[in-house]
Amino acid sequence: MLLSQAEADRLLQLPKEFEPSHDLIEFRRSAFRERYDLFEINGRERFLLDLERSQIRTATLKFQTRARTVFILARLDINGAAHRNPESAPHRAGQRLVGTHIHLYREEFGDRVAFLLQDVPQFASVSPGDDVGWLVAFLRFSGVQSLPTIQTTIV
Repeated sequence: MLLSQAEADRLLQLPKEFEPSHDLIEFRRSAFRERYDLFEINGRERFLLDLERSQIRTATLKFQTRARTVFILARLDINGAAHRNPESAPHRAGQRLVGTHIHLYREEFGDRVAFLLQDVPQFASVSPGDDVGWLVAFLRFSGVQSLPTIQTTIV
């Protein structure tokens, strides 16, 4: 089963909230992998938010929003490995993207197509090194309306 592009775009833009039990995000400076439940405001759709910091390179972060458990709608890779778009991709075909970039669902490609942030004007600008700022920008881009408290911890 695949999502149409129109449906994927609709799902990403839907207004979302965290489950009430998620009133705090502990955003560690050490390696972590967390999953949070999101839900559509005034609707039935459920989403998953995955947050991850690399164990080897703690400057590397990954945030992704998933719909219907398996469809990655958006994934932000901060200071991650370079990515090469497929030769037949609808955006920057065959190009190798280095540094921070965002993957957006594309029909027939899933999340294999990446964009430079300057190619996505809806994504708010963030200062390098502002990890919490990146998270907030990603949540807003993903349609999250009310943010829980984000607490930065060392461990």
